[in-house]
This record gives sequence, C-alpha cells and structure tokens, in this order.
Amino acid sequence: MNNLPRVSYDMFNVGTSVNKSDLRAGDLVYFKNTYREGISHVGIYIGDGQFIQASSGDEKVKISNLSGSYYIQHYAGAKRVF
Repeated sequence: MNNLPRVSYDMFNVGTSVNKSDLRAGDLVYFKNTYREGISHVGIYIGDGQFIQASSGDEKVKISNLSGSYYIQHYAGAKRVF
C-alpha cells in the first residue's frame, strides 16, 4: 500500500479485515456513530486490548481500552493495512 486515505470512513475500505480476537499491534480499529453516522473514528491497536487514539477532548492523544462500554457499543471492525 502506498497511501492511506485521510479520513476514517475512507480508510475503512482499505486493508484486510481482522477479527477482534486476532488483533495485532498496528492494526487499525474503527468505530461507528461516534459524532456522525457511519464510520467516524479510527485508532491504532497497541496490544493487550488497548488502542491509541486522537481525542477531541482535553487529553488529545490517549490510550483507551477496547473493552470499555463506549467502545464496545461503537466498535465497527478492524483492518490490517501493513
């Protein structure tokens, strides 16, 4: 892959789908209906059920847990792009 699209809903169409149980560090994890309908947010899986994301809140970049209720509710899938 040469280029990754800029926005999450376009990124979601790139790469190979990965089951949540098969996630590896570097996989992209996608979330839907967070601030608009459809794919609306992406993070990078870092292992042990955690991912790093750019937040619109005060923390800016933070590590979050995929098992958090908010992320379970909005989880849309994962892709391996590299």
